[in-house]
Amino acid sequence: MPPPDLEDRFLPPENWTENYFEHPETGHKIRYGHASAENAKACVILLGGLSEFAEKYFETMRDLNARGLSVWTMDWAYQGLSNRNPKNPHKRCSDGYDADLSDLHFFTETIVPKEKPIILLAHSMGGHIGLRYLAEHPDNFKATAFSAPMLGIRDIRIYGRTIKLLLKILLPLHTSYVPGGKDWHETMRKSDGNDVFSSDPARDGLHNLWCLHTPALQVGNPTLRWLYESVKSLDILNAPETLRKIKIPVLLTTAGDEKIVDNKAIKAASDYIEKSIYLEIEGAKHEILMEKDEYRIQFFKAFDTLLKQANIPV
Repeated sequence: MPPPDLEDRFLPPENWTENYFEHPETGHKIRYGHASAENAKACVILLGGLSEFAEKYFETMRDLNARGLSVWTMDWAYQGLSNRNPKNPHKRCSDGYDADLSDLHFFTETIVPKEKPIILLAHSMGGHIGLRYLAEHPDNFKATAFSAPMLGIRDIRIYGRTIKLLLKILLPLHTSYVPGGKDWHETMRKSDGNDVFSSDPARDGLHNLWCLHTPALQVGNPTLRWLYESVKSLDILNAPETLRKIKIPVLLTTAGDEKIVDNKAIKAASDYIEKSIYLEIEGAKHEILMEKDEYRIQFFKAFDTLLKQANIPV
């Protein structure tokens, strides 16, 4: 059941269903969901960012369904309703990005049907994993769109290349939170349109609203192991030889008022991806799909153009 008095646009799509799969290679139990569209022209795999969950994207799923696109989504391990750390379910742990890639591959190959063209739509950390997946499996999608993909983390730029060595030294403390990290609490996000995530009060408040209503969705800050694995994976993803493997149309969208990921790294990556389209949405904050209509419309206009270029009618 959704939170009471939730606006209709934020409610589950009419045909929303959810289930779990257990991946034998990673040992992860992953929650996934599906929102079908009538007479679907294509299918979208929608991937959220760090600490996010399917419920947050119900409005986006409705927008995609209205375009005749069915949607499949999954919660990453250690967040949402997927498996958690049994000692402290609030800790956003990591088993390495290869495990996340393996979960995504199992989902794509085993759960998502193949009878329609498949499009990838991913945000932030989900965009990071999605781009790495594209480099390894370049023929699995017809087109891809990314909202503020994590090709760099702003808070650690000042450390340069020394960050990996520092984190390696700290690895024995890998289950500890990053400095200043703690269990979930309502004040982690202002949720009023005045934080680093979104300037739209209603959409910005969705994250906390669902976490308060469904405590199982709550997740605290990431651990040192998550940060270490992220830095390692960023080196792999940002290598020109990785990005050059991506041959399909790619929309890379950045937020003009970005405070979390590194826009310079995204722009640099676009130069190595053969069919990339780079779009900066001036004034938008990090969660572009949770932003005000004036910013969100710009994203979907570019998304619709991408689909037309991929010969998918919208």
